Amino acid sequence: MKRGRKERIVSASMYADLLTNALLNWGNEWSAEDLFEHALTCRAEMLNSSPLPGGDAYLTLAKEIAYDRALIRLCVSHSVDARAVRFAHPGEERGRLERALVGCGLDLAENSRERTH
Repeated sequence: MKRGRKERIVSASMYADLLTNALLNWGNEWSAEDLFEHALTCRAEMLNSSPLPGGDAYLTLAKEIAYDRALIRLCVSHSVDARAVRFAHPGEERGRLERALVGCGLDLAENSRERTH
């Protein structure tokens, strides 16, 4: 969505904006192994949380953002094109990136099965 000719372009996805801000606050470099382990942990936490009636939707959102942030960083470390702006539909982009990582020999779904039960 554009606000004006000389004003900056505002993202159409609030989720992508939140994810972009989370990436800006990432911090130090991680080893490849630590990054993979962190992504597995975040994925398991995201899958184990669900927005149930009366549940904490903000906590669920925070877990999704934490996983997507780790997923993007893991992808970038393996030369997979990953950007927060592509998360207008988080589930679709998450799946695309996870499939791309399988091509790099990193299967997050297979390696996190025991953590999600």
